[in-house]
Amino acid sequence: MPRGAARRLIAQGLSALAKAEAAEASALTKSARTFSSLAKAAGQTTARAGGSLAGQCKCSCGKAFCMGKHFTTSVGAGQAQAAMADEAPHAPSLTARHQEVTKHFPLSLGVDDFMARLEMALAAYGFTGDNAIAMSNLCRDESCMILEDKIESCFGSCFSTHGLGGVLTCGVIGMGAGLSHSPVENGKERYVFFSFPHIAIDSEGKIGAIARPNRPGASAACGALIKTMLDLKEEGVDANVSSPGSHDPLEPEYSILKSRIARRIKYEKLDVQDMSLVDVTKVAERVITTDLEYLISKAVNPKTADYAVVTGVQIHNWASDLDDIKIPSMEFVAPARAYVVVNGEKIDLDLQQVPALSPRQLQLLAAQSTQVVEASKSLTTGTSNSMLQEIPRDYLLTRLGGVNTTIHLDVEHQGPSWREYIKTTYHDAHHNAPKMDEHFFEDKH
Repeated sequence: MPRGAARRLIAQGLSALAKAEAAEASALTKSARTFSSLAKAAGQTTARAGGSLAGQCKCSCGKAFCMGKHFTTSVGAGQAQAAMADEAPHAPSLTARHQEVTKHFPLSLGVDDFMARLEMALAAYGFTGDNAIAMSNLCRDESCMILEDKIESCFGSCFSTHGLGGVLTCGVIGMGAGLSHSPVENGKERYVFFSFPHIAIDSEGKIGAIARPNRPGASAACGALIKTMLDLKEEGVDANVSSPGSHDPLEPEYSILKSRIARRIKYEKLDVQDMSLVDVTKVAERVITTDLEYLISKAVNPKTADYAVVTGVQIHNWASDLDDIKIPSMEFVAPARAYVVVNGEKIDLDLQQVPALSPRQLQLLAAQSTQVVEASKSLTTGTSNSMLQEIPRDYLLTRLGGVNTTIHLDVEHQGPSWREYIKTTYHDAHHNAPKMDEHFFEDKH
C-alpha cells in the first residue's frame, strides 16, 4: 500500500475514534445527571414521607441524612436512615438494594463505609492499628471472613473468639489470652472488641438466602440461628431454658447458643411464634453483646488499659447467583453499640454522625482492604534450591498490625474538636438481662 494511502487510513481511523469517545463522554454525562436527579428526588421523597422537615439536612439536598453533613443534622430516632451514596454509576440498583436492607436494619451501612467511619471515630480517642489489638467475635461461617478482612485491614490480625452463630464460649481465660498479645504504648494496652452475628439478605431481597461458590442450590445464613429459630418454635422457649453451665456434649456451641437465646426471649417476654429470622438475629446480637460486656468486666482492668466495643449485625447482600457477573455482591453492617472506655471513662459514639468519605475514597479503601500486601510483593522469599522460605518482614508486620509509622496520637491531652459531635447517650433497656450462665433464670424472675 502506498505510504500516503496508509497515512490517510490512519488519520480516518483516529478521527472516527475521537468522535466515538466524544459521543460516549456526552452519553455518560447525561446519564450521570439523570442518576443524580433520580437520587435527589428519592431523597426528597423520603424526607417528605417522614412527616416533618425539621430533621432534614441543613444543606440543599433535602435528605434526612446526607453524606458528609451528618454532624449538622438533627434527626429523631424514628426518622434516622443510613447515608446512601447517590452519585455512583450503579446508584439506582445498589441504592434500591440498600433500601431493602434498611427495611429490616434501618441504620445499616456498607461495610467499607462502616469501617471508614469507625476507624476515624476510634482514632479520635487514641485507637489505631499500631497501638491496639482487635478482638473479633463472629460466626464460624466462612462468609463472615469478609468483615474480618476489613477489620484486619485497619487493625492487623485479630485474636478470634468466633463461635457458632457468634456465641461466646472462650471464657475469661480465653479472652485474657488475646489481651496479653496487645501492643503497649506509653505503658498502656488498648483493645478493640468486635462482635457480630450475621444474616443473609440476597440481591433479590430473600431473607436468609445466600449463594455459595461452586455449590448448587440454595444455602442459608446464619444456619445456626435459623435452626435455633425453628427449634424454639417447635419445642417452645421454656423447654430450651437449660440450667446454667449445662450443655449437650455433642453440640456444645449450638446448645449454649440456643439456651442463651431462649433465656433472652423469655426475659424480654417475646412470642417466639411471631418472630422472624431478622428478629432472632437481633436478639442474638443483644445476647452476645451482653455476654461480651460481662466477660470484659471480668478480664479487663480499665485502670491499665483502654478499650472499645463495637457490636451489630453483619449482613450479606450477595448476588443470588454468583455465576452471574452482572449482579454485584455487597456487604453491610448494622451497628448496634459503639463506645470507648478511655482512662476509665465510658463514651458512647454515634457512627452515623461521622462524615462519610467520598465514593472515590471508599473505592480506594475497599481495594486496599482486600489485599494483604502489594500485589508486586511475594508472601515468601527464598532461593530456588531451598525448601525453606522466609516470611517477609513487610508482610509479617502488615498482617500482624505492627506497621512502623511516624504517627503517634496524643489524645489524652488533646484530640480533634469534631469528636464532640459523635458523642451520644445510650439507654440500655435490658441492663438486667441474664448474662451468660450467671444465674438460674428462676432466680431472677
